[in-house]
Amino acid sequence: MINKHLTVKIPEGLHFRALGKILKISREQQCTVVFEKENGEKANSGSYFEMLALCAIMGTTLHVTVDGFNETNTLKMIEEVFEKGAGI
Repeated sequence: MINKHLTVKIPEGLHFRALGKILKISREQQCTVVFEKENGEKANSGSYFEMLALCAIMGTTLHVTVDGFNETNTLKMIEEVFEKGAGI
């Protein structure tokens, strides 16, 4: 299990396309990914609704926990989504 704080740097925030990419990454890499806001609100990457409910706009910092076989690579791929978005 690895943990890291990531800040959303894409102007659109974590929108449906970015969240879809994160969901796909976690499924393909067979990892569990959980996001947590400073207020304790949590979301599992397997649920669009939980992730959307975080309302992670640009500048939001989330504590990310990745657990699974390929967690280091999974975290790097998720970091890229936080940095560059999903092609918008």
